[in-house]
Amino acid sequence: MSDDGVEVTIAVETTATVVGCPGCGSRARAKDRRWVTLRDAPLPDRAVRLRWRKRIWSCPESACEVRTWTEQHDLAEPRRVLTRRAARWAAGRVAAVEATPASIARGFGLSWSTAWTAVRRLGQAAVEDPARVGPVTMIGFDETVLSPASRRRRRRFVTAVVDVETSQILDVFEGRDAKDLRAWMARQPKARLAGVEVVSVDPHEGYRSAILAPNPDTNTPSPLAEVTVVVDPFHIERLANAAVTKTRRRVQQETLGHRGWAGDPLYRVRKLLLLGAERLDEKAWERLHDALAAGDPDDAVSDAWTAKEKVRDIYRTDDPAEAARIINELLDWSDHSTTARAELATLAKTIRRWRTEILAHHSTGASNGPVEAANLIIKQVKRSGRGFRNPANYRLRILLTGG
Repeated sequence: MSDDGVEVTIAVETTATVVGCPGCGSRARAKDRRWVTLRDAPLPDRAVRLRWRKRIWSCPESACEVRTWTEQHDLAEPRRVLTRRAARWAAGRVAAVEATPASIARGFGLSWSTAWTAVRRLGQAAVEDPARVGPVTMIGFDETVLSPASRRRRRRFVTAVVDVETSQILDVFEGRDAKDLRAWMARQPKARLAGVEVVSVDPHEGYRSAILAPNPDTNTPSPLAEVTVVVDPFHIERLANAAVTKTRRRVQQETLGHRGWAGDPLYRVRKLLLLGAERLDEKAWERLHDALAAGDPDDAVSDAWTAKEKVRDIYRTDDPAEAARIINELLDWSDHSTTARAELATLAKTIRRWRTEILAHHSTGASNGPVEAANLIIKQVKRSGRGFRNPANYRLRILLTGG
């Protein structure tokens, strides 16, 4: 062993003295030795190089088709530069988002393709292991951006498939349209999809039509046609908050001639308007009432704020019948609002269209919260790789980290 302060070099050899010929079984003869250099998992403060003195064996039988061969060992696979231990170390670092194949390759003094091949080989075996995914009863779908739009191409998306109960990322596929989800379902084992009872999505019609409607090209029913679809509460409440913000900006523009400046009554309470009523203390209520009295002459912002609170009331109860009653009140309020009807139109339209899926949350308890958490993992992987062009590599990195 030698240590130059930067790298440790270790010479190794096997202790085998008796070896049988793989062709005829005769006792082999030692013919020669050959030095092979390998990269091993590094120490905390320096790299490790292995110098393996490999034996060359020969068969003494002239009639045997096997003439000579090089010994093999569990230390490293044939024709590999990295030891098995180094490959596992590299795959673990990539899975933990502690390093990238590029940084690992620089540390080993190898090319990116060599480091990535080792990670991909181990990662692919782990991802394709049938035992990786157990029985799943509740899954969620949500999309993230694979690559942003440019002058020459449109945005590309990937959809994550997440176990809502365990937060495990089950799979990732490119696209977010109904045809993309149908193609993914066609690739899945029928037994796995047959066990799914609940699907959680954001209010995206492409997902719902792929899950519930027959395939328009083949007229075959969807394998998930019998599941209960749940729309995520977060996205519905976000629509309500967006209605409040749009109304506030419009009223500020109409009354003050600008969108909102520091010191304007409504601008000062823009965050209070989005806060749940149950979280406001006495001082916050006083600030909110004063701002509305000074900056909301036609009660447009008040109407939007009331609609927002009714949306929150839908999810404050666990009783589906009570939630249905609150939805009816909300729709009636939105339809009869004379000052904020334009801003509440999108909210009311979405709630009418997704009413069944909204109420399904109260009977199943499902939401897209675990899927949104998985999206954070996906974005972390994307940032670590400085973006991806190859969807297959992106999928593998994501599943190594969160799958």
